[in-house]
Amino acid sequence: MALFGRATRPIVTPLSVGHAADCADLHGASFSHGWSSFDFERLIAASSSFGDVAYDGQSGKLLGFVLSRGAAGEAEILTIAVATTARRRGIGRALLERHLGHLGSTGIAVLFLEVAENNRAARALYTAFGFTEVGRRPSYYTAKPGEVAGAALVLRRSIG
Repeated sequence: MALFGRATRPIVTPLSVGHAADCADLHGASFSHGWSSFDFERLIAASSSFGDVAYDGQSGKLLGFVLSRGAAGEAEILTIAVATTARRRGIGRALLERHLGHLGSTGIAVLFLEVAENNRAARALYTAFGFTEVGRRPSYYTAKPGEVAGAALVLRRSIG
């Protein structure tokens, strides 16, 4: 099955400080509390950070990114985002494949992440990659007035 159909396969490369503004824009469009360019610059520049970006091979447009922070053989995905127009095209899968290999090559043995309980698409992706639920944070995500705050699921996966 071709994940990208007629579109070209995305170019997935290591994340650098030069990607900070694009990541901030995409993060702001993807989450209710977007991070600033400065936040991304600081996180990306940290020696404990690992990240990858996916770009469209034809237009050069940012399609998605993943950013993790590691310590003592463990890492946590701090954030992962895919552009709304690029979802359901295998971008998240391509990013995670590259990212897991990247983390494994640095000695990271275990990876954690948090995901909104109601984010079915992300949960399906993480399940396909072998992540399992190891915790739950009730009412973790803020809600709009009149809505119930969503729970965060803590997921874990061994690498290697």
